[in-house]
Amino acid sequence: MGIGLILMVLTMGIEVAEDGSCMNCGIEGSFIGMSYILLGISIIAALAGTVMTAVSDPKKMMGTGIGIGAMIVVFFVSYLISSDEVLESYGDITASTSQMVGAGLITFYILLILAVLSIIYASVSRMLK
Repeated sequence: MGIGLILMVLTMGIEVAEDGSCMNCGIEGSFIGMSYILLGISIIAALAGTVMTAVSDPKKMMGTGIGIGAMIVVFFVSYLISSDEVLESYGDITASTSQMVGAGLITFYILLILAVLSIIYASVSRMLK
């Protein structure tokens, strides 16, 4: 994580023209490539750790599966209740994009409320013990 943070700070001064070309890319341009490589390595490591856990003890993955399933259900419900209305002020977006953005926001709000409620529940139950 520290290497990624250093690379991020070093690449903050890069300017990109409208056509996508880099205007002042010196050594910073190569740092972006290194950042992508580090991102790929960390994704592979995370997936490999998950697969190794699933192979060594499949029962441990039950909680993970339940959590992922619950998040999918929350997003599906959010998608169903979100609006696909497109206002003039939104600019050039489609109705499906508007509905996906709405679903993402509603999902965020639901998960935020659940996180706050779980923190309150943990604090109150700890005080009552």
